[in-house]
Amino acid sequence: MWDPVSDPELPGAAASALAWPDDTPLPPEFETPPWLTMPAPGRIAVGWRTVESTTGVVVLESADGEGTSIAAPRPATLHHVDLGELPAATTFRYRVVLDGSGAVREGVFTTPGLDEWRLVHLAEIHAPSYSEEAARFAGAIRAFQPQLAIESGDMVDHGDEDAEWVDYLRTARPWISNVIFLPAHSNHVNGAAGSAILESLFELPNNERWYATRYGAVEILTLDSTFDGASPDIGTEPLWVAQSMTASRDAPDPPRFTIGAWHYPACSSHAPARTDQRRWVIDNLVAAFAASGGPDLILVGHDKYYERSILEVGGRRILHVMANAGKLAPGSEGDNEPECAAIVSDTDTRSLVLAGVSPDGLFARVIDQGGRIVDEFTVAPRSGGSP
Repeated sequence: MWDPVSDPELPGAAASALAWPDDTPLPPEFETPPWLTMPAPGRIAVGWRTVESTTGVVVLESADGEGTSIAAPRPATLHHVDLGELPAATTFRYRVVLDGSGAVREGVFTTPGLDEWRLVHLAEIHAPSYSEEAARFAGAIRAFQPQLAIESGDMVDHGDEDAEWVDYLRTARPWISNVIFLPAHSNHVNGAAGSAILESLFELPNNERWYATRYGAVEILTLDSTFDGASPDIGTEPLWVAQSMTASRDAPDPPRFTIGAWHYPACSSHAPARTDQRRWVIDNLVAAFAASGGPDLILVGHDKYYERSILEVGGRRILHVMANAGKLAPGSEGDNEPECAAIVSDTDTRSLVLAGVSPDGLFARVIDQGGRIVDEFTVAPRSGGSP
């Protein structure tokens, strides 16, 4: 089986100056492990939940041992601490320490700016129904030690059930305290105009449903693709995509790669009844991207099997990857969109995408729960982007 630690072809193995803490049981005072988000460029936020209302502090240390403490002084069960402006390309160890009990939970993270780093792509965990299946990937994620986790939606069965979010975060305990987390809204997650619980848990940019994240030479646009819900503002999303792409292209340091991450696929060869969803994604989200020169890679979920496709829109050939870390339930074959050509399909496998990024490209391995390589792909850098 593939060893993500020793694989010399995937960049980023030495990206972290600090090893991840051991995966120990969660102290009983914590309802969830801490998690990390990036609410603004260069800023990291730490969130966590406690069983009882309490206060606490985040103790932050860089690899050279220099540290600081930031308090969460207001008694609460849901806590958010903004760590402020941090130096680029720097790895930090942090501890969340609860007042009173002294209970501690540790993690590490690395700020954007590395030339080489790693990401993981997940989708379809569907906690709590498929938490046990998704948890089988925890060892591979910990061995890979990515800096970023891109979630393409359906983290839970019902987005308005708070207990399901707790189950998701506990299922993600082995890895979620050590990655910057980029979640996407989705049909199982959303309520009216998005998910109120998702937005309360995770400190995210823009309107928290569609937002941009720059990490090194990569820009990730995380979008809400669920046009068929109660989201009257979703018609403005394609314009935001076009504006964001134009701003990135015209920046002094344009990205070498652009990733679009959302839930509904543009391409799927095993879901004939979902052509309306695919058409909306292609005609709105992908078209807005393509008209502005991107994206280079699309990461999605929803149809509950693994498939890599080539999507041709606006004269661009775009790599399109659909994964399913939790639920496996492919539909029948047929009725893909004419813009799509399926390259690799695996309807028998739960899948996880692990990718290394360097100035030379994005290099990915897709594995099943046993560590078998299901697929491999690369994305070449754009000419004229930042290194």
